[in-house]
Amino acid sequence: MRRSALALVISALLLPACSPPSSGGSASAAPSASAAPTAPPEPVAEAMPPPGDLDVASLQKALKCAANAKEGPCGVLAKYTTCTAWNPVSPSGDARYIGRGFTIEGAKSTESVVVVRSRRVPLNEVGPGQLPVRIGVGEMSKEDGMAFDQAAQTIRLYERSDTPGRASATLEYLKKRTEWTEAFANKTVGGQVYGIMRAGTFLCQGPRQTVLMVQKAGSRSSSADGLYVELWQAIW
Repeated sequence: MRRSALALVISALLLPACSPPSSGGSASAAPSASAAPTAPPEPVAEAMPPPGDLDVASLQKALKCAANAKEGPCGVLAKYTTCTAWNPVSPSGDARYIGRGFTIEGAKSTESVVVVRSRRVPLNEVGPGQLPVRIGVGEMSKEDGMAFDQAAQTIRLYERSDTPGRASATLEYLKKRTEWTEAFANKTVGGQVYGIMRAGTFLCQGPRQTVLMVQKAGSRSSSADGLYVELWQAIW
């Protein structure tokens, strides 16, 4: 009995020494890990204010246009005074136009065959406030062969409210053309289409389903320097 009692006493003395050290409190009292900082929201791009409409009156004054002008750049501007909003998005999503253009450089005027493309693009490919299209502008030249040779006749047919035949080399060229200098576009304050190229490219709906275009030159010796075109839709 004495041995049993002595063993119990020794065990009682040794137990505290063998116990693990205190962790400094219960688990609930341990400090919690700090939460990760939340990332600030990404800035939302805002649409730029729409540009102003084409100042037709100032261009007419600079070109000394007659009040009843019918031809050339003054003829384009005369029609521009009564044009309406143009919808650049065609049913096919790839519309192509052709017309007679007049390039003004100071006192010099040069005539050319101008082609325009309006290509629909997804909304995620354009910026805030921009239209879901890209406007392409180009010119035909002698290097385009028969297509260029027939271009003047093709334009005259459209001017007479006629249409070229299916065998037209000019229309075939327009269908197959792949090289375009394209630009984004938005609306002006008055609803005109504004292509963001050169010093501004303005387009609106003219008479008889034409499209009128005035493209200001990037570098100008005169305020009227630029390209003036009446366009006809050839490919829908």
